[in-house]
Amino acid sequence: MIKHGIITGSSRGIGLATAQLLLQDDNTAVIGTSTSGKSDIKAQHFKCLPLDLAEGNSIHNFVKHIGDRKIDFLINNAAILLEDGHRSEINMQQLRKTFEVNLFGTIALTEALLPKFNTNAHIINITSNWGAFSDPHFDEYQPHYKLSKAALNMYTRLLAKRLEEKNITVSSLDPGWVQSDMGGDNAHRQPKTAATEILQLLGAKVETGQFWHKGNKRKW
Repeated sequence: MIKHGIITGSSRGIGLATAQLLLQDDNTAVIGTSTSGKSDIKAQHFKCLPLDLAEGNSIHNFVKHIGDRKIDFLINNAAILLEDGHRSEINMQQLRKTFEVNLFGTIALTEALLPKFNTNAHIINITSNWGAFSDPHFDEYQPHYKLSKAALNMYTRLLAKRLEEKNITVSSLDPGWVQSDMGGDNAHRQPKTAATEILQLLGAKVETGQFWHKGNKRKW
């Protein structure tokens, strides 16, 4: 039986690497997303659809396109980082725009998809060490991104409690500092490494409502 899943932000970085690894299994079908609806992936069981998490109509149209299809996994990977790395001041315009994508849009999409999940499905929210209160290198920079990811971590815990009786697992995953448009070229982890850890989490029977890094539970 083919498993069906969704990966947001699958045109580059971690999302692209995760989709490519999943599609090596002929029994997995993936719907990816990008703002343009385009992707370099050419595979029998892959389709890329347009999705802008900052736009309610875009989310509505995406969910409508899914139709009655049942879903086995959702990887909420799409996110934005707008701020200068050396500024700590709050810019309300950037804060609102960051939350529209990283939190509000991600939650709106997830909530709209909930009726479509199969029993034993798995929702993975890609968050960040920057969204953790336990970050040993905590500083005052990138406040908008950090606030959005900390809030997404709380959504993971809340949703996990709600879905316990339906046997749907909800996890947060900290991929570490990954080479990508967001992470930059100096990052020490490759997208494929993070993607491998995402697949391992998907394939394991794990406790719901936990925060994962390199295959282990980490502190919030």
